[in-house]
Amino acid sequence: MSLHDQAATVDRSTRWGAVPYITAWSSEDTSPSRVVVRGGRVAYSDESLYDRDAAGVLWARMGFSPGVGVPQFKSVHFLRQRRAMRRLLCQVCGQRAGDDAVWMLSVREYEGADGTWPAPITTTHPPLCPSCVERSVRLCPHLRGGHVVLRARKVAPVAVSGLVYRPTPAGLESTPMIVALDDPLVRWVRATQLHMLLDDYTLIQPDTLA
Repeated sequence: MSLHDQAATVDRSTRWGAVPYITAWSSEDTSPSRVVVRGGRVAYSDESLYDRDAAGVLWARMGFSPGVGVPQFKSVHFLRQRRAMRRLLCQVCGQRAGDDAVWMLSVREYEGADGTWPAPITTTHPPLCPSCVERSVRLCPHLRGGHVVLRARKVAPVAVSGLVYRPTPAGLESTPMIVALDDPLVRWVRATQLHMLLDDYTLIQPDTLA
């Protein structure tokens, strides 16, 4: 059974209530790993093939045991967030949303820092299948100040956020940053979230979704 299949079969109707697919659990530890410089980029001293994505980006390690322990509703699991973005999986139920995928954004995220509209939007929140939209409103704190639902005809991964490392005489120093995937600096990132660009989108009334 694949990691996705294992995660998708977790019973989310436990005493915790509905637990979104991308939520981290207390059993999924983020034990520190030794970061080194190798081949002109950051790496793990004991790196394996699973530590990088297809683009060669190094990702922070995190245990994988959904459904075990206590759900950490304010924390996102690094791998499941990335898989949901890349494969257009619903962030709530974990099933493939595909062409039916919709995106739910807070009003602040939708309007953007400069208030322009419409304009391409970058988000770290994976898509939803139409049947999980109403549930997402109840579960996601960042939506409580108002939200919009949209369907984008153009979506593409454009950046990652995480720690950017810099060699110094005292060793490696790190700074939290967002780095574009086409930026040479991405070789020095240990990523924790994937950012998706949404463009050519249409606003949708939630009550019209099947």
